[in-house]
Amino acid sequence: MKLAILTATVGAAAAFAPSASRSAPMVLSMSTTEEAAPVTNGEGAVEEVEAPAEPLVQPINGWVPDAAQPCYGLPGALAPLGFFDPIGFSKDADLDTVKRYREAEVMHGRVAMAAVLGYLIQESTPTITYGMNVHHTIANDQIPEVPGTVMFPFFLAINLAEAFRASKGWVEPGLGPLFTLRENYYPGDLGFDPVGFKPAGAKDFANMQTKELQNGRLAMLAAAGFCAQELVNGKGILENLGF
Repeated sequence: MKLAILTATVGAAAAFAPSASRSAPMVLSMSTTEEAAPVTNGEGAVEEVEAPAEPLVQPINGWVPDAAQPCYGLPGALAPLGFFDPIGFSKDADLDTVKRYREAEVMHGRVAMAAVLGYLIQESTPTITYGMNVHHTIANDQIPEVPGTVMFPFFLAINLAEAFRASKGWVEPGLGPLFTLRENYYPGDLGFDPVGFKPAGAKDFANMQTKELQNGRLAMLAAAGFCAQELVNGKGILENLGF
């Protein structure tokens, strides 16, 4: 009898005791609203207001900027050197600066690859500039010989291409800081891919971007070497190689 009375008493007391399952949500609610300012209703009671969630960064071609990685995780590093920046251009650069550096690197690499082909083709094959005849003037000296009727459409095409690139990737003057790329623009990706080389997967895209960067970097060195070599002895590149 005494045991039954004791059991009933403990059960009744437990009904009024706070349970552990109820206290957890209260702690969670306090932690999530700790930074939010309290709001009172008309009766003076305090209402909890949840802090707004931070916007998620949308990946661009599979890339999400990561400040913990060199150049915010942009592809381009390749073994055995890995990330190579001995002068420290990107050491303290912010995201906008790093994207602008990569845009310049990609575009200069593409121009250099075209320049390397230009040196070899202009000096050894028939071209429209010289009436479809092989002209043996070195490439460094050919620009002054190009007639204006050929040079004008050439420079017009360059201006149109640069205007398209500016409207595609850069923030318009007056709508933001100068020399700033758009947030949703991946450096060098103009959306021009008529042959369909661009991979769909993030990993494949990063690999192809790294290959393009390596070829572009090599081409920049090669184009500078071609120019310097022709200034030294006045001979064409293929002529220097014995062809």
